[in-house]
Amino acid sequence: MEQAIKRKPNVHAFLYIYRNHAAQFWWCAVPYVDSQGRRRQRRRSFRDSRLGGKNAALTAARAWRDQAITDPRVRVAMGDRRPLVLYAGDDSGRIGDGGNPFGLVGVTATFREKPLGGNFSVTANRGRKKWFSMRRYGGYGAFRRAVLQRCKWVGAPVPDDDELRHRYQQWARDNEARLRRHGLEP
Repeated sequence: MEQAIKRKPNVHAFLYIYRNHAAQFWWCAVPYVDSQGRRRQRRRSFRDSRLGGKNAALTAARAWRDQAITDPRVRVAMGDRRPLVLYAGDDSGRIGDGGNPFGLVGVTATFREKPLGGNFSVTANRGRKKWFSMRRYGGYGAFRRAVLQRCKWVGAPVPDDDELRHRYQQWARDNEARLRRHGLEP
């Protein structure tokens, strides 16, 4: 049931590469972790005049950056590369044990007083978040949309509809009074 999804680092064309227009050079600042565990930077500049132009200097900067990224100390400094998972690691087999009521990572229910209602929110990676209204989609519909979004973001296979319905119904039974108080279907 648990399946980890390995992520590749997001290396876009200008990752760690910067341009100084006044002095006409590209420069790289690649982070790494030293032997004491401190974050440091390796820097190198690539002058247009020495390398035969702006594009040639950029190509050299990218090549140096790509070679530097292969170092494991740089990989550690680049950030968290832990695999993303869909299911929470509950050993008991019971849904709702621990801090996650659905047994799914990144899917939470939130309620508000003004305006009265609730949402299912879904998160993945840093800064990715989306809300699905229980009033607009219904309780199960909002939950299902949140799970589908999480699966899309982490690259996990979508659970079957029976499993999703079982997880939602168990949560709805535990939160029936709260759902009614906010004017939502139990």
